[in-house]
Amino acid sequence: MIKQLAIATAMLSLLAACASEPTVQTGEDAEVVMGNLHKVDNSRTDLAYVDPGADFGKYNHVLIQPLGVDNVEIKQPNSSYSAVGNKNWELTDKDKENLQAAFMESMTKQMDKCGYPVVAEAGDDVLQIAAMITGLAPSAAKDDNSSRAVGRTRVYTEGAGAMAVAIAFGDSETGEVLALVKDSRSSSSAGYWGLNNSVSNMADIRRFFNSWATQICKSLDRAHGKS
Repeated sequence: MIKQLAIATAMLSLLAACASEPTVQTGEDAEVVMGNLHKVDNSRTDLAYVDPGADFGKYNHVLIQPLGVDNVEIKQPNSSYSAVGNKNWELTDKDKENLQAAFMESMTKQMDKCGYPVVAEAGDDVLQIAAMITGLAPSAAKDDNSSRAVGRTRVYTEGAGAMAVAIAFGDSETGEVLALVKDSRSSSSAGYWGLNNSVSNMADIRRFFNSWATQICKSLDRAHGKS
């Protein structure tokens, strides 16, 4: 059990705050959800839970579920750029398809690169990763003809905005959830202003996905004793 706890902690160690290492709560006072997931203190993510008995070191492949995009809370942009008809920012079916494709591409490329190939079927060494977007906070009105004010061709913002996700890690054969992470990213943290359009916004979104994929990869490396 001590060894498994160490491996479980290592899985989330790359998410730790800079000042201290992550600590999995144990004992009677531990905050537990879903029956087996214990809260992780000192996490760099907004929230993290892990099964203290999970052996993440056994997983050498990953199975990526399609990105969940059907329950996204959208915070409308507080912008000086008036929208035609005061149209709200919404996700279309095409937007959802683009987000799912970008997520799958980022995850597949990064996992393959760091030695945890993406597979299509469950297996005893396959970790299942299921992510969903829980919130979006666009920084400007949507880049389409019905949302931006007539005659305004260039909009400048501190990136695309912000995105929040929830990511569940589970055993692909049993379906048991072994860890749950909730986190967010904001393009304004980069501190630069630039042209806001559909192309630049998708580039920011890909950077968000790549960042999460890189953290997952490094956490798996730690669980395998590679770093």
